[in-house]
Amino acid sequence: MTTQRPGPGRFTEAPDPGRFYQEPPAERRSTPMAILAALALLLLVIGVPVALLVLTGPPPFPHGWPTRADLTAPIGIDAVLTVLRAVVWLAWLHFSVCVVAEVASAVRGRGVPRPIPLGGGSQRLARVLVGALLLTGIAAGQAVAVTGSVGSPIEPKSSVSISATTQTEKQAADEHVDVNRFTPQHSTKATSKDPLAGKRVYVVKAPHGHHHDSLWDIADKHLGDGRRYKEIYELNKERVQPDGQHLHLARLIQPGWTLVMPEDATGVERQPAEHVPAPVRTASDTHQTDTPNPGVDTPDIEQAGGGDGGDGKDGGIHQPPTGGGEHQPAGDNGQQDSRWRLPNDLLGGGLVAAGLLGLLLVERYRRRGRDPEPAATVAEVALRAGADPARSEALDRALRGLVGQCDAVGVPLPPLFAAAVDDYAIELLLAPPRTDAPASWQVLDDGRRWRLERSEIAADATGPAPYPALVCLGRDQHERDVLVDLEAAGGALSVRGDSVVAREVATSVAVQLATNPWGDQLRVTTSGLPDSVGEVLADRLRVVPDIDLVLPDFELGGMEAEVLTGRVSRSADASPQYVVLGAPPDEDTARRLAVLAAQPRAGFGLMVAGDVTGARWQLQVDESGTLLIPALGLVLSASRLSEPTVELVTELLAAARTSTQLPSGGSRVRIPPTGSSGDDSNWVTASVRVGVLGAVEVRSPYAFEAERLPLAMEIVTFIALHPGGVHPSVLGASVWPRGVTSDVRDATVERVRQWLGTDSQGGHHLRQDVNGRLYLGPEVAVDWDCFCDLVRRSRTAQTVRDERELLRRSLHLVRGAFLSGRPRGGYSWIARVHLERIVPDLVVDTAHRLSQLALGDDDPAGAVSAARAGLRLASSSDLMWRDLLIAEHRYGGTAAAEKVVETLGEGVLKHGLVLSPETEALIDELLPTDASRARRAG
Repeated sequence: MTTQRPGPGRFTEAPDPGRFYQEPPAERRSTPMAILAALALLLLVIGVPVALLVLTGPPPFPHGWPTRADLTAPIGIDAVLTVLRAVVWLAWLHFSVCVVAEVASAVRGRGVPRPIPLGGGSQRLARVLVGALLLTGIAAGQAVAVTGSVGSPIEPKSSVSISATTQTEKQAADEHVDVNRFTPQHSTKATSKDPLAGKRVYVVKAPHGHHHDSLWDIADKHLGDGRRYKEIYELNKERVQPDGQHLHLARLIQPGWTLVMPEDATGVERQPAEHVPAPVRTASDTHQTDTPNPGVDTPDIEQAGGGDGGDGKDGGIHQPPTGGGEHQPAGDNGQQDSRWRLPNDLLGGGLVAAGLLGLLLVERYRRRGRDPEPAATVAEVALRAGADPARSEALDRALRGLVGQCDAVGVPLPPLFAAAVDDYAIELLLAPPRTDAPASWQVLDDGRRWRLERSEIAADATGPAPYPALVCLGRDQHERDVLVDLEAAGGALSVRGDSVVAREVATSVAVQLATNPWGDQLRVTTSGLPDSVGEVLADRLRVVPDIDLVLPDFELGGMEAEVLTGRVSRSADASPQYVVLGAPPDEDTARRLAVLAAQPRAGFGLMVAGDVTGARWQLQVDESGTLLIPALGLVLSASRLSEPTVELVTELLAAARTSTQLPSGGSRVRIPPTGSSGDDSNWVTASVRVGVLGAVEVRSPYAFEAERLPLAMEIVTFIALHPGGVHPSVLGASVWPRGVTSDVRDATVERVRQWLGTDSQGGHHLRQDVNGRLYLGPEVAVDWDCFCDLVRRSRTAQTVRDERELLRRSLHLVRGAFLSGRPRGGYSWIARVHLERIVPDLVVDTAHRLSQLALGDDDPAGAVSAARAGLRLASSSDLMWRDLLIAEHRYGGTAAAEKVVETLGEGVLKHGLVLSPETEALIDELLPTDASRARRAG
């Protein structure tokens, strides 16, 4: 037997057009709408001026400059009527211009034109009427992203078996599968019936703000010349789109359409070509008597932790629901559940998502919070999938280590103004250049760049943060995170272009400043951004209604310009101040802010969403989120946070910060439904087992390819924690949150099935029921299932001795923190099943019960063992620390209790653990001299 453990790395798959499938909408009869639109346009464009000419004469037109007499003459009724006539004529002219712009855009196939100045409702009305007339009524629904697939809906496979796939077919599927889910597929041989297989395919994006995809824009972005749009048209004009329509130059293209692109297109992935035939079910799988009953409808695992206690008698095998609506991201009609649509700004968040996720996990570690609202769970999944904590931690350690390295060789810190981070190295951009880099840094471009390989970063690098104003603006085409230093700008950074996206970029910058690990002591003041931004981290980030209200405080702060070597030793009173504005201030305020930001390295930074006169850095962002940094010559995919996303994140944080207590008194934590019955003896003897009560572990008698092992382990773990079975589409949406083709998913599942092998009856350990749901066979041992079985039996034990023995055996299965050691970026689905809350609650409840029984039997050593077992998994549990303190005081006296308080105090200082009043009172009772010390540490 071999025990396989996960290796490092992130495993994601590039999105595929097939995952956007939605049932084509019913065809609408739009002729009456088109007639009404034509009549309305005739009335507004022709009828209005004709009526004005008939009733009021020609439009008033000045024939010269007004004289002084004209300006001082009294205003009569004629003058008022003349002004009103002029206003009406101008409104008509403005609407006519909007109509012309919309007609020209629709005819040329350019999508939605840029906003007409002061357009507002006039342009929207023109768009609806023109769309209804020219586009047969589809323009009114442009805001809805009608997504489609390249094929028909995927019917659930009734079975999967090794014997159904020939060796040749398996090899073809294996060659296509890339375990790195971030890497696109590049196979060019089409072996499936999919007409798009092997071709470069672009999926039309949903509209964002005023921007809609158009052939010209797609050609300009991916072919380098917008005039090549006709090539795209020629490749797609005869193709039927997923919603039944055809491509026409005179019509808008619809979100979800799939466009075949020329072979020289850049940034467009190929449609995977390989095809794995639907496997058939073998007799050994078909006739298993322990197959979950598809006719039983029970709550899913997300609800298993609910309730207010109980005896756990409702346990047993969790049967799959019949409808599949709770687990399935896309039903039979192809409609995608909103719970599976992840916020793109977090999914591609990188460093900003890493900062937010780190803050969320710290808050959850400090206390037992409440459950977040269901809608916020989607944001957590996106946070876990999109965050890149490895890059964040590497940059933090590299910058802090640079301080000590420069001190060691007696050189000042480099004059950094920007940085780039990827999975291999960190580069610092310097101005002016410096060539005296420490030994581990490479000097490039005559000192304009310093480069440090990730492997050269010291693991224990500590020290002050030298560049707290370093913020990520986005990722470039090489997947590098690009950061700029607000302090180094010596003035304002202005983000021009689309006002909505610019505000989202500014929101991202404000949140980063508050949550980045390389910023120690700083204050961020925002105005014009979402109010909920202030709830992210109130002691660092504040929102003011008007920046003028706090501007005098900045001016009177007496901030002095610092040389670079002084930036690493700021006192609390000299914390750097950063201002992020969601809209340009007035000229006087802008001038005063510019004075504050004029001196580089002065502990002040300024970013403004909008055009600011005299800005040192002027960035440009468009509706699609493409950010141009002229100073660096870079084009990025902007890092941004929308207001709805910020509200979801703040709900996650609020839930984590709301302290709650475990059931007390006679109530016990409810035991959730689990898989097949089995105890620790099953765990020890099983040939195939899955461990989650500690480091992730999947044991199989067979070897597996090392590069594919982490993904295979995640799939097995996901299925093991869904004992009621899981549909393959749910598996794909969960394990590959960025998207995956059904061929890749099914081939991967088939490989995992072969890896796990067969049981003593000849059936596969990984099975599929008649409804297509995947589940593990009865001979696969899962330590969580075994734990729950033992705890469930302890609650019906006839004697205290039997209860203690069952509880002791259950806690022997606890090896460490739940699912520890899992690869970063993976297991994002854990937020949906809520087991990170359910598992610690039940383990703490079990350890607390055993500790009480041991103390009742005058066995303080047993109570100590029980408390320490609980702390192995729930190291921040306030209840466990109290149990340990009481047991150690009974067992080892005051000296032992003092060691517990000392260890607890270290956790308070290091992680900010929040001690409950009960814990403080206990310390005060047992160790009065240490109580005040613990309170000061907290």
